[in-house]
Amino acid sequence: MDRAETSLAVVVSFLALAGIAGSIFFLISGGANSQFETYPVITRLHVIPGMVYLALAPLQFSKTIRSKSAGYHRWVGRLLAGIAMISGAGALFLGIIIPYSGLPEQIIIGIFGTFFLVATIRGFVSARSKNFQAHREWMMRAFAIGLSIATMRLIFVPILIGLGEPSVEQAQLYSIISFSIAFALHSGFAEYWIIRTRPKTSRQDATLVAT
Repeated sequence: MDRAETSLAVVVSFLALAGIAGSIFFLISGGANSQFETYPVITRLHVIPGMVYLALAPLQFSKTIRSKSAGYHRWVGRLLAGIAMISGAGALFLGIIIPYSGLPEQIIIGIFGTFFLVATIRGFVSARSKNFQAHREWMMRAFAIGLSIATMRLIFVPILIGLGEPSVEQAQLYSIISFSIAFALHSGFAEYWIIRTRPKTSRQDATLVAT
């Protein structure tokens, strides 16, 4: 593992732990959106599976686990694909039906929530067809979106603390801004890392197709 991979592993581990901690706090406090109480089952079906996803998914990208424990990687991957669909569908439902920040949140969650589900499905299908390079890339895209909730909170919470006693309108505005920044950062970096770590033959093939 080179320095860049080590640094990325540290950052991903930190964000995953931060996401899990945030989810635990959410389950205790109930979150800022009081409408979550209207759909308690769906809310928990989003949050609890999401915690499991953040805990297990980072290990799926370990070269050591994939090479030495292929059976573990395969079965946990299937479990995570199912968990991702449940948690992602819950996020999509909550973001569209009871958005904290109104229409802007419905749009941003609709786009990235749908992309998360599509990426997960395409990653699963690619694995079943033994296209492991495509499998890796699609699962990386899905994981980047799933992990972005931690970055969103790391942006949003300090802003709220800095504002002191923000109004509901301010909280809603900075919530959607934080979501947008987090989704954009994670999606953009995922594409960068996919290209950076893609085998040279795949890069050459992609260039030939493009031309």
